[in-house]
Amino acid sequence: METTTYKISDIGEVVGGGTPSTANSDFWGGDIPWISPKDLTGYKSVYISHGESFLTKTGLKSGTRLLPKGTVLFSSRAPIGYVAIASNPICTNQGFKSIICNKEIINPLFLYYYIKGNLDYIKLFGTGATFPEISGAAMRKIKVQIPSIPTQQKIASILSAYDRLIENNTRRIRLLEQMAENLYKEWFVRFRFPEHEKVEMINGLPKGWERTKLIKNIKTSSGGTPSRNKGEYYKNGTIPWIKTGELQDCILINTEECITEDAVNNSSAKLFPKGTLLMAMYGVNVGKLGISEIEATCNQACCVFTPKQIDYKYYLFHYLKSIREYLLSISFGAAQQNLSQELIKSIRVLFPDEKTNISFVKEVEPLFKEISIIQQQNQLLTRQRDLLLPRLMSGKLEVKS
Repeated sequence: METTTYKISDIGEVVGGGTPSTANSDFWGGDIPWISPKDLTGYKSVYISHGESFLTKTGLKSGTRLLPKGTVLFSSRAPIGYVAIASNPICTNQGFKSIICNKEIINPLFLYYYIKGNLDYIKLFGTGATFPEISGAAMRKIKVQIPSIPTQQKIASILSAYDRLIENNTRRIRLLEQMAENLYKEWFVRFRFPEHEKVEMINGLPKGWERTKLIKNIKTSSGGTPSRNKGEYYKNGTIPWIKTGELQDCILINTEECITEDAVNNSSAKLFPKGTLLMAMYGVNVGKLGISEIEATCNQACCVFTPKQIDYKYYLFHYLKSIREYLLSISFGAAQQNLSQELIKSIRVLFPDEKTNISFVKEVEPLFKEISIIQQQNQLLTRQRDLLLPRLMSGKLEVKS
């Protein structure tokens, strides 16, 4: 495959972002999408239309720039390496060095995959000990090897076919999750559970239900991090080791990192059984949840919920998700929000009676199992795409019409 070497400044305009003052309410709450690297944490889609925050026209004029549709968004710090394509005009904070592509030279979708395939090389241009960052000047100087536009389009088409399948599956997952959440609200918020008409209400609650501290029915614990100085704890590990970044309010199928049996025996990262509910106690995903479908272990930032008698995991998954704003409001910490074990144990939870919980499990468990199957399909598609990507980019795999 013939390629031409360019600097990034030759193929497009590199643009930084900014954050208008959060103290000025006139800047925020409009209809102009504004994203930070946090919005791309765990984000799997190629294109992004918005994040959690929106600017007003006044806010846009006071500290950032509106980027056109098709801009390749690249997080240049905290962390380096998140990448997506703007599906509509969008602006970013200062944690991005985005590329407005010259489409006569570079296809934005090809550049998206090129960056993902050469991320280790691009990260070498980051400077700074605590939080490495790629400056605008450094970003512009990075050299890339670009084939012709027709070849770019063919490569992008092959890889995007996998991503379209993944995104279709992700939409199916969202529908199944919504079905489970709607059932939770119908039963446990509106109290329209099976045979609710026959149940006596006492002090506003169905008879047999109890509002009490979480610790009464659930044991909590956390994991640990085996010494990083001992490479043997991680090399050829077979025991999945979950971190808070992998808690995304869904079932966990797998984790990128595994540890050895010796690591488990010599650290606080103890094994927990299949079907265990976890929650992030601190970090960017504080309050996010997951149910592990495999026997695994986790780091110290994860809270592990173990039933004392009745297994409330599906109910508790939805309950804790529904009170997340409250949990964040009572968390502590200046640099980052934290939820301590003691705080979590003291949370007051409305627990349904055992019969209702069993009925709820029968209804939602098939939905979670279907989600699991689709997630496994997505993992396979992702692996296949990631195997193809470097071969296509290097020309080792020839693309044909």
